[in-house]
Amino acid sequence: MQAVVLLNWNGWKDTIECLGSLLPVLGPHVSVIVCDNASSDGSIDRIGAWLAERYSTWGLTHLTRDQVLMGAKPSPQHVLLVQNGANLGFAGGNNSGIRLGMNNPECRYIWLLNNDTTVLPTTLPAVITRMEQDSSIGICGSTLMYHDRPDLVQAMGGALYSRWTGRSRHIGAFSDRAEIPQESALVERQMSYVVGASMLVRREFIEQVGYMREDYFLYCEEIDWASRGRGLFRLGYAPQSVVFHKEGASIGTAASGGSPLSIFYLFRNRVRYAWRFHPLFVPSVLFFCSIDIAKLVIRRRWLQARAALRGLLQLSRPQPLARTA
Repeated sequence: MQAVVLLNWNGWKDTIECLGSLLPVLGPHVSVIVCDNASSDGSIDRIGAWLAERYSTWGLTHLTRDQVLMGAKPSPQHVLLVQNGANLGFAGGNNSGIRLGMNNPECRYIWLLNNDTTVLPTTLPAVITRMEQDSSIGICGSTLMYHDRPDLVQAMGGALYSRWTGRSRHIGAFSDRAEIPQESALVERQMSYVVGASMLVRREFIEQVGYMREDYFLYCEEIDWASRGRGLFRLGYAPQSVVFHKEGASIGTAASGGSPLSIFYLFRNRVRYAWRFHPLFVPSVLFFCSIDIAKLVIRRRWLQARAALRGLLQLSRPQPLARTA
């Protein structure tokens, strides 16, 4: 059995479009978990009504986060709408769905999929096949294509992180579809982490490494997760698993203009992650953050520059790494 987890925050239109591409192609041994981070746009009611009208053959259950914590279990060909009760961020919101999937001992894989994506019939089978080929893979990524330019690659599964700058770059970004390699190993050797828009996670990875850390709120959760699992599991890439991603629909990422909120968390967490895993490189990361802020000032992006500075002002060294149970 597998569980698919979608995180929604004021994005019911995107979530319904994602479900519309997802539900018709899923097999009988999959459950779908939609976690809502206290949306104010009526998302739960709208998604629930759409499911009842279009997919009445699927079971539909409403749950609270407390019910998940008390041991509620998903079942195959069932959609579960989980109300988190607050905006828990990327990790906290998804962790509710991960925990719900883990409550069923028959659930072998959990697929974290952004709600601003659409998929193909081959997307999930291809990434599961890659996992089945190599039991050492803990998290496996898909080929991410731009939703509005479906022949242009956004990322080949993952990203490469620089300890010196604290920056990451997506592997294969802006390549043509024809340039996607057929051999997974060519990309897997480069990966620092799997991009969070599509992450298939093995049950054993979660049991041994734990859940995503929730104090990041937004950004760096994926690389933190991968870093904690290093030495226990490998990262994988399934080239034939294609996901079309709108990118930044909810928060306004740097790629979509850079909202002050996204800039705040981006700069704060660049340093927070470096403190945890590469403390010797924190001065270098701060230096490159300063350069990036100067660029924002030169471009007169005052709100973004101020948000970045606020992020750096929250530089208090995070607590020692602990397993998130």
